[in-house]
Amino acid sequence: MSLRHGARVLAAALLFLLRPGAGQAAPKPAEDVSKKPAVIAPGMNQVAPKDSYLHQLLGNLSINAPSDTMGSKEYKAATGLFEAGLFDSAAGSYQRFAMHFPRNLLLNDAIERVLLIRENREPGDEPLKLYAHTMALRAAGRSDSAAAVARLGLERFPKTRLRYHWQFLLADLAREGGHHEDAIRLALVVADSTSKSRLTPYALKLAGDETVAMGGDPAQALRYYQAILERYPASPLAPPVRAQVMEIRKKLQL
Repeated sequence: MSLRHGARVLAAALLFLLRPGAGQAAPKPAEDVSKKPAVIAPGMNQVAPKDSYLHQLLGNLSINAPSDTMGSKEYKAATGLFEAGLFDSAAGSYQRFAMHFPRNLLLNDAIERVLLIRENREPGDEPLKLYAHTMALRAAGRSDSAAAVARLGLERFPKTRLRYHWQFLLADLAREGGHHEDAIRLALVVADSTSKSRLTPYALKLAGDETVAMGGDPAQALRYYQAILERYPASPLAPPVRAQVMEIRKKLQL
């Protein structure tokens, strides 16, 4: 089996596993009322268990599938729908992108968006619309405006699942601005064990990287990195983090 075919099979299997199951509420009608609504893959309420098939599948998709950029125009079109608040159409477009271009570097992002949309549908979709606006501002390079909208989202919707996405965005913006302590503080909110967010391993890495960047205690950075390896061994972050752990251990032994 070729790598491209194998990746396509993995993407198809993942999207099959994420189909709406018995007893689940039907998806909302698509905004494009003149067209039949696309099938939307449901999301997960929490990170898949380490020993689950879905967890292994996500790991394989993350590490082995992406290798080119073919199909990026389709991804951009799906993102345009997402940023416009046409979430049903966006989910269908992201799903088709994942099926047709399983080696694209944006594959994981597309699957994440499908999950994000499915998890956060509420009457009026106000939190999701605000988050989409936040990401549109970030993509346009308007970091200050993106941060302001993220803070507004946290203030208006403090209980939404999207709060962890806003927190992570603020952490990343603080990192970009060289505000190491703020970045670590915000990242650790996301990485808290009670959040059960898929962003947790990324938040832990950000906290570790920022600890190193600010010249902090290397043993503390090591703890953040080791948490990733212990809790998320199939994460695409595991290989580079493992190399960072080895480098820190060498320095601690000098």
